[in-house]
This record gives sequence, C-alpha cells and structure tokens, in this order.
Amino acid sequence: MRGSHAWRVAAVAWAAAIVVFGVLPTQGTVHAVSRGWDDLATVAGHFAAYALLAFVLAVALDDWRLSRRALLGAAALAVGLGAAIELVQAPLPYRDCQLGDALVDAAGAALGLAVLSVAVRARARRSRWRRG
Repeated sequence: MRGSHAWRVAAVAWAAAIVVFGVLPTQGTVHAVSRGWDDLATVAGHFAAYALLAFVLAVALDDWRLSRRALLGAAALAVGLGAAIELVQAPLPYRDCQLGDALVDAAGAALGLAVLSVAVRARARRSRWRRG
C-alpha cells in the first residue's frame, strides 16, 4: 500500500460518514433541505458521495499512480459499500433498500475514478512540462 497516511485517513473518514448517514433516519432532514426535491437531492447526494469516495480510495491505495489495481480496488470497495449499506437498510423501518440507489452509487464511483484519471494525466503532463 503506497498511498499517503492522510489519504487513507480521509478515505476511512469519508466511508464512515457515508455509513453513518446511510443508516440514520435522514428523510426528514432531506425533505426540509431539498424543499420538495427529495428524489433529486437523494440521487445527487448518492452520486457525489460515491464519486468522492472512489476518488479518495484510489489515491489512498496508490498515491496518485493510477494503477489498474488501485482503480479496480477503489471501484470494488465503493460499489461494495454502497450495496452493503442498501442491504443494511432493508430491515430498518425508516429506510428503504433500493437497487436504484446502489446503481447511482456505482455510477458516481465510476465518475470519481474518471475524474481521477484525468487529474493524474494532467499532473503527469504538468510535471513533464516543468522538466522540459
């Protein structure tokens, strides 16, 4: 594992935040904040949370090197967490287990890894440009 300690701490902290908000009864808060746009707010929240999670996980696993192993590992961890949370929500009376949420989580993770890929390539170009 080559990722820096700070990125690993960030990945664990963000995953923990996702788990906490994934099992708490948050519908009332979402409704109050979204002013009637509950479905859109929920989808956007899932998408953004998992995009950031996958990005941070991949950097934590491989410290900006963009290896196939880090990308696949980050994708598997993010998608696995999303699916696990949905399963945990199934018996909770105040939550809903939805395949759609897990799919949005996976799409967000894919975008997060695509953004990371672009960022790593831009970083490499900038580094080559500086060296001449």
